[in-house]
Amino acid sequence: MSSFEQLLFRLSFALLILAIVMLPRRRLLLTKRKDVPFFVGIGFTYALFALSGLSAIAFDTPIAVSVALVYTQPIFTALISFVTGKEKATWIRIGIVLLGVFGAFLVSGLNAENPQISLGIAFPVFAGFLYAVYLWLKRRAPTEEYTPFQVLFNTFVFAAPLLAVVWLVTKNLSAEPLFVGTIMPDATQLVLLFFFALIGTVVPYGLLNFVKVDELSPTSEGMLLLGDPLLHTLWASLLFGQYISAVQYVGAALILVSAAINLKLITRTAM
Repeated sequence: MSSFEQLLFRLSFALLILAIVMLPRRRLLLTKRKDVPFFVGIGFTYALFALSGLSAIAFDTPIAVSVALVYTQPIFTALISFVTGKEKATWIRIGIVLLGVFGAFLVSGLNAENPQISLGIAFPVFAGFLYAVYLWLKRRAPTEEYTPFQVLFNTFVFAAPLLAVVWLVTKNLSAEPLFVGTIMPDATQLVLLFFFALIGTVVPYGLLNFVKVDELSPTSEGMLLLGDPLLHTLWASLLFGQYISAVQYVGAALILVSAAINLKLITRTAM
């Protein structure tokens, strides 16, 4: 199944799940006219971010390389925060971000001598940038009018049709079936896509929307998300018996150290 088709099913199932959660409580609030530009922007950003992350595999980029490059996100998050004046750029903040990102590279098993990196490497790098933009936009959501799940629902309402438009345009530019192809999914694939939407979309991005802007800085939020590649490696070991190298343990330690230093810095600043 192509990247586009996977993501469209994922967004469709996510909308269904969110509607089921909110309808009984009468919490399903559609976008107000004045908020349409915001949700178009964040919806389009999310669609391109998720598509870029998935499409790296379609163009033969090794999974470990893709994961590592997507989690350059804290670098872009910090840059956006510094440029917009939300945080002051200091050498210690920059060092913490670089330490955590380097740890993510090691945890992902990235081998600098691996010759299998293709042109598809642009996709995960672009995904890392768009992930940072998505986090920046998310922090500007009109939370005084919408609940976290309402924000997510309206984001996906615009993400799905915008993704379909991009798909129609891209089909004329690429013949790669794993990127733009279509198939008739069977029952097993639909079940997998449903759980992908629930566990990999609604739950994590719903929880992200519950983060209070005044309690966590943009850089700290981006750094904490480095737990993703760390947990990714842990599940691979516990559930699938995959080997964890000494280098990956070092990477995990660097992520934890960077998070601890960042937490210490936050605590010191708050005092």
